[in-house]
Amino acid sequence: MELLKGKPVADRIDEELKIISSGMEPLKLVVYLVGTDASSEVYSRSKVKKGERVGVEVVLRRFPKGAAQDEIEVQLNKDSNDPEVHGIMIERPLPEGIRINDLMRRVPPSKDVEGLHPENYGLLGMGKPRFIPPTPLGALLLILHYGLKPDGMDVVIIGRSLNVGKPLAALLSRKAPWGNATVTLAHTGTQDLLRHTRGADMLITAAGRPGLIKGNMIKEGAVLVDLGITPTDKGIVGDIDLGSVQDVAKAATPTPGGTGPVTVSSMFLNLFRARIMAGPLDIGFTDELIGTVYQNREAIRW
Repeated sequence: MELLKGKPVADRIDEELKIISSGMEPLKLVVYLVGTDASSEVYSRSKVKKGERVGVEVVLRRFPKGAAQDEIEVQLNKDSNDPEVHGIMIERPLPEGIRINDLMRRVPPSKDVEGLHPENYGLLGMGKPRFIPPTPLGALLLILHYGLKPDGMDVVIIGRSLNVGKPLAALLSRKAPWGNATVTLAHTGTQDLLRHTRGADMLITAAGRPGLIKGNMIKEGAVLVDLGITPTDKGIVGDIDLGSVQDVAKAATPTPGGTGPVTVSSMFLNLFRARIMAGPLDIGFTDELIGTVYQNREAIRW
């Protein structure tokens, strides 16, 4: 079984960002961190480190657990109207009582590097994405980097979240050189999960249930992409039990070391895309893989 490691893909994205950064001013990403969630702290620090690597200033806006909704919204308004801020993201989960939808309304679609603003979500559904949410984007780039084209495959995605499962299903089913898959979106209401997983040429999991997928649940030669991340006392674990699938699967992503690094790099890829689309820079992505997914000039016109 081939291990689909994320570092080579993340490095590929980072090198692309270093190349195109020479033609623009330093960029700024603002990350909102509300409360004391441990995983959010880890993800935020990883973005700061990645920013240092690709020449981006990452500003952490920290708010205590008891922060008021309007306090956060006032700061969001300032960053949204600041021309020196090129991208904004909000770490989840948020403390109880904080309304994420109201916060997202304060983020301009042009700075929504998470791709979750209704306008950006609509463009993705139309097949003209301004921003692809980072986790689906990273998964797609990883799959294509390793030459695993979904064209003609039966793909099963476990998880129907707005930021992972649903956009990934839209991407892989799209009529495109990197799409054309027949996609089944499984979820907690799926009655016979085994029937679907055993028929999948490619199985993508985003359930957040450690060890959910075992070797007896997949077909011979299946490709497995694990987007599920669960913190435990022993570290981060994924949805796929690698030990039990290694003699059955053709390829699989490890956790950690699989899709995680690519997701973070994809966030910064969206940040650079935001700056390119703001104009009037005459810059496009030079990496063939990235340029194909984002269609360079064609998508920028949207």
